[in-house]
Parts: sequence; C-alpha cells; structure tokens
Amino acid sequence: MKILLIEDDIPLNTTITNFLQETNNHEIVSIYDGENALELIDNIFFELYIIDINIPNINGLELLKYIRQKDTTTPIIIITASLELSNFLNAFELGCNEYIKKPFYLEELKLRINKLLQNNQQDIIQITDNSSFNMKYEELIIDNKTIKLRKKERRLLTLLLQNLNHTVPTESIENYVWENEIKESYPLRQLVSDLRKKLIDGERYIIAEKGIGYRFETRS
Repeated sequence: MKILLIEDDIPLNTTITNFLQETNNHEIVSIYDGENALELIDNIFFELYIIDINIPNINGLELLKYIRQKDTTTPIIIITASLELSNFLNAFELGCNEYIKKPFYLEELKLRINKLLQNNQQDIIQITDNSSFNMKYEELIIDNKTIKLRKKERRLLTLLLQNLNHTVPTESIENYVWENEIKESYPLRQLVSDLRKKLIDGERYIIAEKGIGYRFETRS
C-alpha cells in the first residue's frame, strides 16, 4: 500500500515511516511541509494519507480540504498534538476518517490503518493500479481524481462490477440502468462506448458478448 505521510517532526516522521515499512511492508512517501505535499497529491495515487495538522506553509486541515474536493474516498488519518475541540470538529467536517492525538502508540496507528483498510476494501473495487470504483458512492477515481460520470454511466458501471467477470444480459442492464425509461433515445451501445472512454483502457475491460450482453473482465 502506498501511503503519504506529512509530519514536520523529523524524528516522529522517521519512526512512523520505519515502523509501517517494517511491520506492514507499506510503501511510505514521507515529507515535512504542506506546500510540498500539493504536487505529490496531484500527481501520485496514494491509498492512504496520514497528515499532521501543524505543518509549515499549508496546514493539515487545508490539505484535508484540498484532497476532499477532488477525492472523497481515500482514507485520511489526522494526527495532532492539539487539544482544541475546534480542530477535532473541523477535521471530521472536512472528511477525515480517523483522528489521533499525540503522543500515541505506533500499534494504535497500525490498528487504525488496518480498520480503515478493511472497511474501505468492502466498498472499493480496484480496477487498475491507479483507478478504482467506490460501490457505495458510485464514484470512479483515476489518478487520485474523481471522474465525473452521468447517472446512467454510474449505474452501468456499478452493475457490471457487481457481476465482475460474469456477462450481464442486455435486458437486465436496460432494466437496471434505464429504470423503465424509454431507452431508444440513448442506446446501450452508445452508453457503453461513452463509459469506456472514461476508463483507462476501457475497451480492454468492458467486453461485449454479441447477442447476450456485457461483462467487466479483470485480466492479469
């Protein structure tokens, strides 16, 4: 798992990095400055963020808000020595998943991470290394950014992923996606074509079975 750790306390940053690499074999990218974090957030797909509130230039709450404006699904853990209730409330209002006060045991951090991963894996289907789909919120994430999908595109992708590697009959797709609307104004074939364009290598994953239906197929 690739984790971005943003902590300006160098000894603590090093301790957390070493612990997570040794105990869970995670890939940790560790930095000390909020401003430097922006470029990484924009260009690298991370599966978890661990962010201290009081970091130089751009504080942790501002980074949390920035991430959530483009990515509502990746877990975020806020760590802080602050005892202010306002920081706690703001962090959860902005979308953090866990909030840990310093000092804390490293085993506590490990348990929180494992809990988040377990909960997240129930909702997240990983399509490629840098793309995934949140089944709960029907959100497509590519390169750490939420891709805008129309309602029918969301419903089609949800249905195909619910039946991963199994062909879904055309009639079943139409009944689910169109919800008894008139289908002729927007044919299924066009809908599939549009969805493929929004996926990475969509032609490779959404497979047509002529005269039967479509399936979303994972390949090694």
